[in-house]
Amino acid sequence: MIGFMRGFYSISEWILRFAYVNVLWIAFTLLGFVVFGFFPSTLAMFTVVRKWVLKQTDIPVFQTFWFTYKKEFVKGNLLGFFLGLSCFLMYSNLRIVEATTVPLFKLLYVPNVIVIILFFFTLLYIFPVLVHFDVRLKEGIKNSFILMTINPIPTFCMATLTGFLCFIFMKLPGVIPFFSGSLIAYLLMWLSNFVFVKMNKASDLSVKRTKTEAI
Repeated sequence: MIGFMRGFYSISEWILRFAYVNVLWIAFTLLGFVVFGFFPSTLAMFTVVRKWVLKQTDIPVFQTFWFTYKKEFVKGNLLGFFLGLSCFLMYSNLRIVEATTVPLFKLLYVPNVIVIILFFFTLLYIFPVLVHFDVRLKEGIKNSFILMTINPIPTFCMATLTGFLCFIFMKLPGVIPFFSGSLIAYLLMWLSNFVFVKMNKASDLSVKRTKTEAI
């Protein structure tokens, strides 16, 4: 009975942790009027779950979240601008190729789709890399692309499991306000950390020290 109660308490504690961070993520996204709040808030959420992945479960969650939100506000919005512009350009290129009647241009459809797929696979690593390594935005994007290309199996697992979670959230929309962001962030951070450990300072990523935020 004691073991059961400990297990129940532990599960309940983790449920509350995920729900709390998800609510913070939504609240701080709204604080930045969504457009300016989403990316800083997401970086803050990944910072918190990174601590959990590294077994640092006793951190002050709100202070860690708020500190990171303020600290990474500019970087987060620069990232959002870059990703938004990239999505717009890729979408525009695809629509142009679809609309053209020139057979030669039609051949560009497959390369465009491949670029879009690689882009979204790279997205899986961007937030974990930016919160784990002390790198600039440009280096973070470059390193995310490198990790995506040299770790196909973990990347496939990240994409598949993220898609599965999104499917679950679509079927159970009531859990979206409490677990949609935090569960996906934890999944991506856990698998990314597995990749980081696996690399074991064998690439250029190793020369960048990991972040040790002081809250």
